[in-house]
Amino acid sequence: MTASSTKRNKAARIAGYIWRRHGGTLLALAAIALFLGAWELVAVGLKKEYMLPRFSAVCVAFGRLWGTPSFYRDTFATLLRAICGFAIAFFAGAAMGVAGGVFSKFRAFCKPLVAFFRAAPTMGLTLVIMVWLRAKYTPVCIGFLMVFPVIYTTVADSIATAPRDLLQMAKVYRMPLSKQIRYIYVPHAVPMMFSACSTAFALNIKATVSAEILAHTVGSIGVHMTNAAADLLDGTAMLFAWLLVAVLLSVLAECLLKLIERLCLRRYGNAIV
Repeated sequence: MTASSTKRNKAARIAGYIWRRHGGTLLALAAIALFLGAWELVAVGLKKEYMLPRFSAVCVAFGRLWGTPSFYRDTFATLLRAICGFAIAFFAGAAMGVAGGVFSKFRAFCKPLVAFFRAAPTMGLTLVIMVWLRAKYTPVCIGFLMVFPVIYTTVADSIATAPRDLLQMAKVYRMPLSKQIRYIYVPHAVPMMFSACSTAFALNIKATVSAEILAHTVGSIGVHMTNAAADLLDGTAMLFAWLLVAVLLSVLAECLLKLIERLCLRRYGNAIV
C-alpha cells in the first residue's frame, strides 16, 4: 500500500467518523446555507428592498440593534413576559394535569375548556384579552393560554398511562394517594413533560410577540416590529432583524430547556422524585 492510498484511507475514516457523529448537524447547516443562498438570489433578482431585503442588509440591521440600549431592555422585557406566562402555565398545567390524570371526572370537566383554548385563534383571543387587561399584561396572558393546554394534556395523558402493575401493587399495600402521585405518577410523567416544555416555550415566544404586535405593547420586540413595518423605505430589513431576534430567543430557550432536561434525567432519571 502506497503512502498516498494510506492517507486517502485515513481521510476516509476521519470523514466517516465525522459523518456518523455530526451528520445531522452538517445536514442542518447545509439546509440553512441553501435557504440563505436562495434568499439572497431572490432578493437580488427582485430588486425591491421594501418587499424582500437582501440577507446581508438584514445582517447589517441586526448588527445595529446590538448598539442600541433599547435592544437589550426591550428584548429582556419580551423574554420576561414569555417566562412569566410559561411559568404560570407550567405550574397550573402540571397541577391540573396530575388531577386530570388521576381523576377521570375532573379530566372530563376540564376537557371542553382545554379544547376551546387549543382551537381558539391566537389573534381572536388577543383581541378579547385586550378588552379586559392593559397592553403590558396581554402578552403574558396570551402566552399562558397557549402553553397551558400543551402542559395540561401532556401531564394528564402521561399520568393516565402510568404502569398498572405498580398501581395494583400500591393498592394491595394500601399506599395513600399522595404517595402514589409522588412515587408512581409523577416519575412516569416527568420525561414526557420535559419534552413538551421545549415545544411549549417556542410556542409561547411566538404567541407573546404576536400579542405584543397586536396590543402595541410598549418596550417590546412586537412594538419594534410594528414600527419597522410602518417604515416602507428603510424598515423592512429592521423588521427581518427583529424577527431574527425572536427566532433566536426561541432556539436558545429550547436548547437551554433540552440541556436542563438531560441534566435532570441524568441526575434523577432512576431516582424517586
